[in-house]
Amino acid sequence: MEELKVHTSYGNIHVYKRGTGEKILFLLHGSGPDSAMISWWGMMKNFTREYTVYAPDLLGYGKSDKPDIRGENFYSAHIEALNEAADQLGAEEFYLAGLAMGGAVAIGYALKYPGRVKALFPIDSWGLTLTLPFHPLSYLLIQKTNLTLWQYKLLGKSRWLVQYMLQEYLIGSKRKITNKMLGEVQKACQEESCGKAMQDFQRSSCDKKRAIPCYVQELHKLKMPVIFIHGEKDPLVPVSDIFKVVNLCPNGKVHVMRGCKHWPVRERPEEVTMIILENTDERQAEENG
Repeated sequence: MEELKVHTSYGNIHVYKRGTGEKILFLLHGSGPDSAMISWWGMMKNFTREYTVYAPDLLGYGKSDKPDIRGENFYSAHIEALNEAADQLGAEEFYLAGLAMGGAVAIGYALKYPGRVKALFPIDSWGLTLTLPFHPLSYLLIQKTNLTLWQYKLLGKSRWLVQYMLQEYLIGSKRKITNKMLGEVQKACQEESCGKAMQDFQRSSCDKKRAIPCYVQELHKLKMPVIFIHGEKDPLVPVSDIFKVVNLCPNGKVHVMRGCKHWPVRERPEEVTMIILENTDERQAEENG
């Protein structure tokens, strides 16, 4: 695994690279205690030598810089930073997958730079839901209190709470929650930047009436293949929301991960890899046509 540092006008981005193949794939992680290696280490090794796979730590996460990005510029900053990073890495066209928050960044990127994205893989993606659960109350707790910071301090101190969070929200099968996973997530929660990153994401992702962003009205613009990969039992972004929007994409389809919750890339990384491989191979065959 090669590690690179890419400079953007928003800050330095730490990028993990594996392979030197012609098919270029970017993997964008989620929010909270996540980072490139926490979500993607189990998948990157599964791609064949035909691929070059890049997994950046998004700004605010992992080994990347932690600038003060929040509010109405939150998503545009991540999108433009990704675009600058792709330029510097020499990636003219590529496949793009994003998990949760990273999915919202990926969809936003594909809408702004459609010519660069050969196929899009939103995984349990944010950006497709109209409102938060119990939206008025959620909005007040997110915007008017520091509840998120307190939650992450508690998670950093309590392995039991980490396990509860994983079982309740992220992993469908208890057998998949390993000591390694518990240790990684708890260690990430102990970082002071972790709670702030989550709070910045949450506060940038809702106003009084709606979730932000909501790309539903723009999905018809995505002409490339869009393959939604989604946990059947995701309690944070219900799979029913995805079935409501998939047909808005001219070339959209859904792969439901049976029994999975919000983190299928850690629960069943081999299956997610196979979905991406199958769909990038199909795309390549069409182009060679």
